[in-house]
Amino acid sequence: MTRNGYAGNILRVDLSSVDITKVPTERYAELFLGGKGIAAKIYWDEVPPQIDAFDPENRLIFITGPVSGVPGFASRFQVCGKSPVTNQFSYCNLGGSWGAWLKFAGYDAVVVYGKSDKPVYLWIDADKVEVRDATHLRGESAFYCEGKIKEELGESVRVLTVGPAGDNMVSFATFLAAENSCGSGGLAGVMGSKNLKAIAVRGDKKIEVANRERVLELRRRIAEMRPGLPESMLSIGMLVSTDRLKRSFCRGCPSGCLRATYEKPDGEKRKFMCQAAFFYQTRAQRYYGEATDVPFQATELCDDYGLDTRATETMIMWLNRCYRAGVLTEEQTGIPLSKIGSYEFIETLVRRTSHREGFGDLLAGGTHKAAKALGNEAQELIKDYITHTDTNEIYGPRLYIATGIFYAVEPRFPINELHEISAPVMRWAAQVMGVEEKFVTSEVIRAMAKRFLGSETAADFSTNEGKALAAAKIEDREYAKESLILCYLPWPIFVSQASEDHVGDPTLESQVCAAVTGREIDERGLYKIGERVLNLQRAILAREGHKGREYDSIDEFNFTTPLREDFGNPNCLVPGKDGEVLSRRGMVVDREEFEKMKDEFYQIRGWDVPSGLQRGAKLEELNLSDVAQKLESEGLLR
Repeated sequence: MTRNGYAGNILRVDLSSVDITKVPTERYAELFLGGKGIAAKIYWDEVPPQIDAFDPENRLIFITGPVSGVPGFASRFQVCGKSPVTNQFSYCNLGGSWGAWLKFAGYDAVVVYGKSDKPVYLWIDADKVEVRDATHLRGESAFYCEGKIKEELGESVRVLTVGPAGDNMVSFATFLAAENSCGSGGLAGVMGSKNLKAIAVRGDKKIEVANRERVLELRRRIAEMRPGLPESMLSIGMLVSTDRLKRSFCRGCPSGCLRATYEKPDGEKRKFMCQAAFFYQTRAQRYYGEATDVPFQATELCDDYGLDTRATETMIMWLNRCYRAGVLTEEQTGIPLSKIGSYEFIETLVRRTSHREGFGDLLAGGTHKAAKALGNEAQELIKDYITHTDTNEIYGPRLYIATGIFYAVEPRFPINELHEISAPVMRWAAQVMGVEEKFVTSEVIRAMAKRFLGSETAADFSTNEGKALAAAKIEDREYAKESLILCYLPWPIFVSQASEDHVGDPTLESQVCAAVTGREIDERGLYKIGERVLNLQRAILAREGHKGREYDSIDEFNFTTPLREDFGNPNCLVPGKDGEVLSRRGMVVDREEFEKMKDEFYQIRGWDVPSGLQRGAKLEELNLSDVAQKLESEGLLR
């Protein structure tokens, strides 16, 4: 029986028949470890490729990994299923404490399918599992719902819920879990389609580890190599009252990150970090002419109603262009488009979209669908927006080259993989600009690339050489991490002042896996699991319409629009040959070189180069013979 690192069971809930069963986690753990790995296997086995995201037979899989709930490691969890954004398999990753509490209740995952005939919420209290009436919560905001369920069940429960956007199946709806942890990708709309408002969990079971002393030793070592960020980092770039920002930790995290909470005047605290904190700041400052709490209120509104801030930001930019061009009016939309940047505008937009009120019903399908419905001029403005904004860069291939592979093959915005290249290079660039990180020199970056990315050339951004191998290594590591699950922000530890050569240790993840689970596994063995999960996902996507090479593409602007600047790195500085300082300002992706990089990537992956489809030999090597047989029967194998 699977024990160390695992709760031991996967809970299955059929909302149509209210049938609740359990299956042992060990059925999946040996080959797929946990997290995205097990979720992909369940999805492959149970979700027919022809159904759409809102079909009752779609599975919504809430899943942890073996390190979730183990002190010293942030308790991340994932939600996987077919997304309404792409109508293909997708996923999102959340923090806070909900995932840990699910394991404390005795479950590594919850698989939800079917559809209730009325709004319900799921109550998991160790061995007691109930489907409860949630009619009184239908259409209510996420924070209200969380508070109401705690009134009913007690403050010790942890709640994952959706807001009105999820209830109304908005394509870019988000989850809200304990400690204001959000998950995007539209899967919250799938939860709403099943009439499932929330999942509340409580439990007091302990997660056993195979080698407690080794776990403690690794925790100490990791803390040395990855000290916490200073409190001052929380306020960088903030245009709000930063004296109310406080550091916030996910359950079990020893050092924290840029995750912060913003304390409201009434004492309530809300998460406020990263893109979600910035998405409305500049517009609000322009509108009010000074620092204001409206950016925080905008983030809170999106979390409360359950809308993805990234998608909302894109929508605001497009609406602004349409208003200025006379394509949309305030009378037509019922939205105060002349007041973009104000609280009135963002509140109206979020509310009407989430409840599908009037013009908000059109916006609920997303910006691209709305533009298509309005006609050619509106569509041109979204194209114009994309071309205009993407003269800038944050993670793209005009700057980092290898990231083009991730944009091409991943089913959603590949933030984990993108950070593996951008994060160390941004630290190097900060050192070059004299901002910080004096130890992250060109020599350190080259040594890091050799150890983590396959070659020193991977850190030479004057050439495409070594980039396909780097992309493959990053994917294998990230898919293994998302099966463990380890937080993508601090992992892997690429550079460290605590090591003699200032380079991190790529074996730490496998050491953590071994200490927690007791499996005899090294770095290569862990990455093999990652490669297996990636190939299973590739097979899923192939069955759902992603037919290989012709679909492995990136946006056209990458080939035609020169790079102007990079966020936080205006001169687009990257290491060049022998670590020299190189600017990629003005660069575009060379189409022919990009296709050659794909050739090399397919060869490394063991896939068919002309088509980009998988080969049976590689799948059999990865113990995926049943997957190979299915793909072959459907003409999707070479």
